[in-house]
Amino acid sequence: MRFKQIVQIMRGILPFVLLLSMLSGCASVSTNALELIGQPAPEARLMMLEGGDIAIRAKDGRTKVLLFWATWCPYSRGAIEDFEELAREYANRSDISFYAVSVDNNQDIAELLGRISEQDLSVVQHVFSGNDIQDEVFLSLRGKTIPYAAVVDKSGVVRFLDIGVSGLDDYLATLD
Repeated sequence: MRFKQIVQIMRGILPFVLLLSMLSGCASVSTNALELIGQPAPEARLMMLEGGDIAIRAKDGRTKVLLFWATWCPYSRGAIEDFEELAREYANRSDISFYAVSVDNNQDIAELLGRISEQDLSVVQHVFSGNDIQDEVFLSLRGKTIPYAAVVDKSGVVRFLDIGVSGLDDYLATLD
């Protein structure tokens, strides 16, 4: 009797455990997403928090480094701080731009602005569509979990995709 009860409890808990692990940022980039590396970036635009937009595929001579994050994601807190630190390291490089792409929804704008101020996120450029994880750029780069990093090179080609920012430093060091 006890064994059957345990099995029933486990069956009820298992879907929630799987969901939490998917939302936790403890994942790897899907094969589907990795197929984008070496391909032209999708025709998508970053909606800047201050207004205006930028095409991620633009061949404008700048490498675009993107971090998709959210105020509600505990893993994003450290990732956005590391991303800001990277942006500070490369601040003298006019050919590299760093974009912090918030996948928060419209109701979280005050929280987002507070986090930007609280964490002194002043070097990265801030992007916000208000579409939550349905953000056009996030989906077009086949994002499934956050924090999620992407690099689009000067010619508009996807060169890097990863969960978090841990591999970004090594990748950026290879740029001339």
